[in-house]
Amino acid sequence: MNNTLSPAATRLQIQVADDCDDAPSSEDLQEALQASGVALAQVLPSNLGAALSKELCVRLCDEGESKQLNHDYRGREKSTNVLSFGGMADEQTLAPLPSDARNQDLPELPLGDLAICWPVVQAEAQEQGKPVEHHLQHLFMHGVLHLLGFDHETPEEAEAMERIECEALALLSIPNPYLSVAANA
Repeated sequence: MNNTLSPAATRLQIQVADDCDDAPSSEDLQEALQASGVALAQVLPSNLGAALSKELCVRLCDEGESKQLNHDYRGREKSTNVLSFGGMADEQTLAPLPSDARNQDLPELPLGDLAICWPVVQAEAQEQGKPVEHHLQHLFMHGVLHLLGFDHETPEEAEAMERIECEALALLSIPNPYLSVAANA
């Protein structure tokens, strides 16, 4: 872990499902994911990096929970490595506020939630010949980028997202994950 990075402003809540007995401790998860958030903030444009100061809940779940979430929210019948659930409402969908409420402090919306399937992370890391912590940090960044509006539906979008991920991972001395995936394909 590169400890030369400045402290992260991300407010992380970490949950670990009971079935994930072999998951890292909450303290180790907090350290690894905070470092990932700091690295990501350093490579993002400042307007997006500022969004990383919002609250973010990360849940390590088992395959059954991941499969259910993937089914319920994406219509897919399998577990997946990471799912992102945005918490920042689109301003278009917010109801107009009464004039007296506009001047009051309103609660800040969270950045969102990530559901990371621990058994899938472990299996993919083993298949790809990389440390599981590196893969976890990569998937965390990937999920956060989705929360910030990035996607990989087109080759251009995928390239932009991968570039950001690789730049941030390099700050943590984590090799380009897409090179190892291509080598193992």
